[in-house]
Order: sequence, then C-alpha cells, then structure tokens
Amino acid sequence: MAEKSVTGKIINVVTGISTFLALIALFAMMLLITCDVMLNKLANRPIPGTLELTTYYFMVLVVFFTIPYIEKKQAHISADFIVVRFREKYRNMFNIFGKLLTILFYSFLAYGAIMQAIKSTRRLETVMSNFTFYIWPARWGVVLGLVSAILIIIVLLVQRFKNRSKRNVLVSP
Repeated sequence: MAEKSVTGKIINVVTGISTFLALIALFAMMLLITCDVMLNKLANRPIPGTLELTTYYFMVLVVFFTIPYIEKKQAHISADFIVVRFREKYRNMFNIFGKLLTILFYSFLAYGAIMQAIKSTRRLETVMSNFTFYIWPARWGVVLGLVSAILIIIVLLVQRFKNRSKRNVLVSP
C-alpha cells in the first residue's frame, strides 16, 4: 500500500481516528468498571451509570469503531481453503467479489442503523435508569463505524485498481 498516496492518507486518517476512539473507549470502560467494582466492594458505593455507559457507549465504540481497522488490515476471519487452490487471477476476482458483498452487507446495516438513529434522535431516546440516560448519541456511533468501514473498503478497491492499471501501463510496450 502506497502510504504517501491520497488514498493511503484517507485510509490512515479514518482508521487512525476510529481506532483511537475505540481505544479510548476501551480504556475508559476498563477504568470505570475497575473503579466501580472497587468502590462497591470497599465502600459499598457503586458508581451510578456504569452499566449504561459501558453497554450503550463504550461497547458500541469498541465494536463498531474497530471495523475500519480490521478492513484496512484485511483481518476478518476467512475460510479460504478452496480459493487458495485457484490461480491468482481468480483469487483476486473472488476477493473483489467478497469486498463488494461486504460493502452491500455493511450498506444494509448502515441504512438500518441510520433509520434507527434518526428515530432515536427525534424521540431523544433514553433507557430506564436512576437518572435520565440518553442513548440516541450511541446510535450514531454504529452509523459512523459502518460508514467508515464502507469508505475504507471503497478506497482500498480504488487503490487496488489504480495499482493494477499502473502495472499494466508499465508492462505494456
């Protein structure tokens, strides 16, 4: 991957920001839960909202904001025991087909998430808690994670075709 290209920079910025936010959420979740358990055991005073923050905010960020990085590294679990036996040309075709299916799948998920986020935002959705706990902002976290993953896949495909066309130009007489 040409890191100095525009597509490489886009990939690095999007994955860098989303991964950083996911790591911050993971650290905050770890810290909050640790403090909650310690205060609960030592002083019998748990931190209010720990369950809600962990469930509706931190976990959403950890799960959905790491998807762009996974796409960048092409680190999804795969069972390619059949495809590895094909020639490189056909493996590449299957890989591109798989990426297009992934874009389609993420797009359906993102569409549903957008519709849910809009409804949730209009209602200022809350959950039952000891205090008013708004969950509508977390709905947009799902959307951002999925849209970022779609963007990364598209940029990777564009980058692949650019590199392929450059190789063809260099090889042709």
